Amino acid sequence: MYHRIIYCAIVCLLVGVNSSAQDLPSNRLKPGTLYHPGDSVKSPRLGLSARIPEGWEGVLPRDTEVFLLMPNTNIVGEMFIVVNEKLDLAGQRKRWEAGAELAPGLKLQVDGGITVRDGDILSANGKAVGAQANAQNRAYLEARCSPHGFCVVVLAITDNASLERVKQGLQAFMSSTSFKKPSTDSPYKNFDWKPFLSGKILLGINQEEGGTKEDEVDLCSDGTFESRITRTGVFKGQAKGYQGKKRGTWDVKSNGEKATLTFTFEKLDPVEIELLAKDEEIYIKGARYFVGESERCKK
Repeated sequence: MYHRIIYCAIVCLLVGVNSSAQDLPSNRLKPGTLYHPGDSVKSPRLGLSARIPEGWEGVLPRDTEVFLLMPNTNIVGEMFIVVNEKLDLAGQRKRWEAGAELAPGLKLQVDGGITVRDGDILSANGKAVGAQANAQNRAYLEARCSPHGFCVVVLAITDNASLERVKQGLQAFMSSTSFKKPSTDSPYKNFDWKPFLSGKILLGINQEEGGTKEDEVDLCSDGTFESRITRTGVFKGQAKGYQGKKRGTWDVKSNGEKATLTFTFEKLDPVEIELLAKDEEIYIKGARYFVGESERCKK
């Protein structure tokens, strides 16, 4: 019950996970996605980056805004990542000294003094007091503040047996945090669509009366394509003749979250279509399309 109350009481701002050159950029954690030890996480809006510590995994549970770190070993405990905006280290210290009411009859207080680790990280043991407090639980907190006006706080809840190992994981996470100037740029600002689409298949699926209709376009790395269109789909608005199996060459021009994809056919007029990336999904003319590895291009 104590864990659940704390879980519901803590609210954090979301961070994002680094993407490779072959993935769509991401600027926030995805609900329900599990992040593994060593994964780098970042928030361009805050200019914050950190790394998931060894022995721990992270998840953003669905329908919440609480980022949770859980052990993947026999350690007992949980960590909660909190961002307190418009706060500096002195303000964060005062907040800890005042204690935090988590629920009626339950308050989290610093147990002993507040120390400074590595020059700029506040550290403190914590304890719960009140009618609903569980005497078997232990708390440990650390905070590090950005020069751009916010503090990152990690709260760990554990038991006596696991306290030291939980502290090690928490300290590793906090030591990995770094700050740079916050950015309001789109995560797609410098996105290169060409390597993202090369060797991929664009797949559009539509459930219609009488069966499933699919559009498939293989975009091979050598600049050739093969399309198999069962409805107007990706070439909607074009003259007749584009349905069925067609071949030709393709190219793409990047423009942030948008891209212009040009198809040059062997016996038909060229076609240009616009792709839109929105919330890490691809849309063509308002319809959702899926991107996957092309098996046909590998043959």
